[in-house]
Amino acid sequence: MRYVDIEQRRKKILCAIIETYINTGAPVASRSVAQMFRWSMSPATVRNVMADLEEMELITHPHTSAGRIPTEKGYRFYVDSLLEPRRLTKEEEVMINKLLNRTFEDFDALMQAYSKAISLITSVAGVVLTPRLRKTIFKRIEFIQIAPTRLLVVLITGSGMVRNYLMDLEEEFTKEELSRISNFLNSELKGMFLSDIKDYLTYKMLEYHDSFYAFLKRALFILSMPNLLNMQEKMYYDGTATLMSYPEFRDISKAKMFLKLLEEKRGILELFYEDMEEEGVKVHIGLEDICKDIQDCSVVTCNYKIKDRIAGSIGAIGPMRMEYGKIISALKYISELLGRALEGRDRI
Repeated sequence: MRYVDIEQRRKKILCAIIETYINTGAPVASRSVAQMFRWSMSPATVRNVMADLEEMELITHPHTSAGRIPTEKGYRFYVDSLLEPRRLTKEEEVMINKLLNRTFEDFDALMQAYSKAISLITSVAGVVLTPRLRKTIFKRIEFIQIAPTRLLVVLITGSGMVRNYLMDLEEEFTKEELSRISNFLNSELKGMFLSDIKDYLTYKMLEYHDSFYAFLKRALFILSMPNLLNMQEKMYYDGTATLMSYPEFRDISKAKMFLKLLEEKRGILELFYEDMEEEGVKVHIGLEDICKDIQDCSVVTCNYKIKDRIAGSIGAIGPMRMEYGKIISALKYISELLGRALEGRDRI
């Protein structure tokens, strides 16, 4: 009598159901599964296994006579235990490089292009986050005096972000003094995290009690102006129109909730920032913790590095019925490209 590994059979059938449903969006019948295995299993055998999988809450059926569809628990098991790596094809890599291997006029254009590339290659929404404050590196600062007590400050980070701040000062600074301060800061602080600058200068002031102390105090006064170093992280996304073509978003109320989630950003940002604490790809199946009205969506995130340090994150958002293997490979590939692109901007 031929030995049958029941557990292995369950895994094969579950994998077949999930991958078929991902590709078609239609409930999967036992006869279709039997055909996939070239009738090595009868439809009756497949139905019995489906009943076991349903009892285990890995699949369900929309109504009595329908085929089966994966549950959130089923997708989780699939991603954690059954998913096989899926390398990008040469054609897909060429497509990505064609989109991204060019000169961008500014930082915003670069980040938006990467979110668009993610969306195009994954067929879901692409998301790119700028580096967090404590991950953002100082590169250069410039002062442009508009009036004796009005100053335009141009702050440039290591990743290429440029931010302009208009300041009204309580005391006057001469052009010579501003030039001396900027030269000092550009020499002393280059390569330092923005979040460490104030503490560093405050500590340095403790070492001096002469004219240099007064100079440092003036420099710190400018850097302590509201919002100068408290740079707001930005989220770039693309592909909402693509998402709306999925059957899952034909429900107008669900589509509106998803668009609201992207617009408000808060829940998504918190999720991405949590994932930045550790290396690697993270797969979140079901978004009930973020928005209970769109819990049947998934988020895949992947960190990118600048100078071998985790700096920011990219990701893909879409229905649970997404091509996880392809998306994971695409995010790994694109995150490496983004890290190199931002390092390149740092050398400019």
